[in-house]
Amino acid sequence: MHPLTGARERLDRAHQNIENLNTELTIFLAPVAPVELAVDMDKGEPIITEEDRKGFQKIQQFVADNIIPPRLRVLAGEVIHHFRSAFDHIAWQLSSAEFQAKYPTRIEFPVFKEVELCGIKKKNICRYCRKIEGIASPTALTRIHFLQPHLRTDPLRDPLWLIHDMDIIDKHRELVLAAFMMSVNYAAKADIPGIGIQMPWEFAPRLIRHTGPPTNMQMKIKMSAQITLGEFSERDDQPIIPTLQNLLRFTSDAIESFAEEFR
Repeated sequence: MHPLTGARERLDRAHQNIENLNTELTIFLAPVAPVELAVDMDKGEPIITEEDRKGFQKIQQFVADNIIPPRLRVLAGEVIHHFRSAFDHIAWQLSSAEFQAKYPTRIEFPVFKEVELCGIKKKNICRYCRKIEGIASPTALTRIHFLQPHLRTDPLRDPLWLIHDMDIIDKHRELVLAAFMMSVNYAAKADIPGIGIQMPWEFAPRLIRHTGPPTNMQMKIKMSAQITLGEFSERDDQPIIPTLQNLLRFTSDAIESFAEEFR
């Protein structure tokens, strides 16, 4: 069996759980249908019909109530745990057999948002070094180092830190899921007048538009209720499913980067 098989199986299971969560979220959000609002481009205001108003108010009330079924939190927590376990599995596989036998509970993929310094901790070895003490490969140690959140401009937003932190939260209590209202501008369309000209060497006329302002500008705004992880509750562009999918891609890429260590 390939040393990465265990980690890969965990990520396959995480993918299945994301699909299951997406199905249940779709059912949960079904009573709150998205509302599409046309925009008066001259006034910069939405054109709201009575039906639109009722739908919009329904979304507002749904977000205000913020009643998220506990099962959705459990499913999200399972996904995060599979991500974190995949990293720990890598640390175990990279450690020597002797270290595995002597210190089976010490092996863990390190995740630090601040730099650890040796010489100031117990036995002159920092927590970071204790976790990777059984790993001898210089290239593996380099990969682990460059995955550390403390190297990022905003460590708290680093994918590895988010996985690590949310896994701890889920183990001791529950992940926080929050409802929010998402607004998306789309279907922008402008009719720009122009004339078609064709040069002697061309096969078809080209549309030459004038430089004046466009006419008959149209735009719509789509409002919908979404569920997000609590870590992203202050951002209005992070629904939970795309967030988990992004974390899955990050984890998969990180795990596969260690593949050459086992050739």
